[in-house]
Amino acid sequence: MSRTSRRIVAAAAALTLSLSLTACGDDSGASGGSPSSGGTKDLGSATIVLGSKVISWAPAYVAVCEGYFKKHGLDVTLTASQQGTTSAIAGMVSGDALSAMTGAPAAISPIREGAPVQLLFGASVGYSVQVVASNKMMKDKGLTANSSLEDRVKALKGETVAILTPGDSIDQLLRFVMPKYGLDPDKDIKMQPLNTYANMFSAMRQGSIGVLAGSPPNGDQAEAQGIGKILFSGDEFKELKKYPYLIGLANTRQLKENPDRYKALVAGFADAMNLMRTTPDKPKPCLQKEFPDVDQKTFDASYEYTVKSLPASPLITEDAFKALTDFAKASGKPVDVDYSKAVAADVVKQAIG
Repeated sequence: MSRTSRRIVAAAAALTLSLSLTACGDDSGASGGSPSSGGTKDLGSATIVLGSKVISWAPAYVAVCEGYFKKHGLDVTLTASQQGTTSAIAGMVSGDALSAMTGAPAAISPIREGAPVQLLFGASVGYSVQVVASNKMMKDKGLTANSSLEDRVKALKGETVAILTPGDSIDQLLRFVMPKYGLDPDKDIKMQPLNTYANMFSAMRQGSIGVLAGSPPNGDQAEAQGIGKILFSGDEFKELKKYPYLIGLANTRQLKENPDRYKALVAGFADAMNLMRTTPDKPKPCLQKEFPDVDQKTFDASYEYTVKSLPASPLITEDAFKALTDFAKASGKPVDVDYSKAVAADVVKQAIG
């Protein structure tokens, strides 16, 4: 068994204990869910585990709020893993959850290692990690909003950069970006795993780190709280503009046994994305209830960013998959799995017609 596979199995027990800590929806755990409207087949209840609770996962929360999953026969509870993406995927592999929703770098890792996992759908386009510099670093290195992207990346040299965990989306972005400008991520910066965004913010306030990074709204929150400025975002790099950053995953065993549950999941997600694209203000009040501690300015900026990042379809195309594999190769972790094996494209096509 590979190291990654062992980590996934070991994390499953920890996730089982944490599933109820951060949830949205009604999951009775019974085999049958609430009757759905319009004569749709009752597909029971299901838990969906998010790698973290961020506004970027707005379509999932909107699909619950607007009843889109139930419309397609699936009674969904959303839970944010407090142990990160590895535990989220472990919960799905163990059967405790129907699907895990994580960043693509974490999503592709178990597939590379031969775990029973496929990429199911894409929820965003563009590598949305926001890299934030402290106010002190910005001043010391003479950076402004008009500084070139090259200058902003080179300014990382000599800094301590907070990441969540080794190998996470932040880690991999830095390993992709820095060599483009002659920097070595293993020598020119110190990556400091801090596990949570709260720890990152505290460390930046105390001056023990010069840089932090994460998915929206964390960069926006750092700016709103006056502790730093967004230095650059992953989607500023042309190679990553088609990158399918947020991914919904399927357990291949469950997918084979009951594909209709996954089709309902995809269909509900697609409905939510369509609502957000066509009538973006309608789901905002319901979504905002899930993030009561986020100030209005930060929420609005993060939500607008999320809407702009939505793909035209949840289907992960071959072009999007190529962007993913090219990034993995450049980051030193080639995938070596072809599109047809890695992506459950037929299920998605059936779900969205």
